[in-house]
Amino acid sequence: MIEGSSALREYEESMSLRHGQALARAMTADPHLSRSATACEATARFAIDAYALACRADDPGATVDEVFRMIEAAWEVTAP
Repeated sequence: MIEGSSALREYEESMSLRHGQALARAMTADPHLSRSATACEATARFAIDAYALACRADDPGATVDEVFRMIEAAWEVTAP
């Protein structure tokens, strides 16, 4: 249904952006994470976008697993 409506696609995109920004702010504010705002924003956006990728994939579970392996690797290299 979302793919068939440009208004719904635009709403989904704006909602994903808002959720990604909120997650990034929460991650940046957490003193135990000790990552830059850039690392938090990129990680948050990738995590939110994993859902959209999984929805379009032939194997959603495998897609989420693959994306999160990449997210975890990227997160690790941003450690202080």
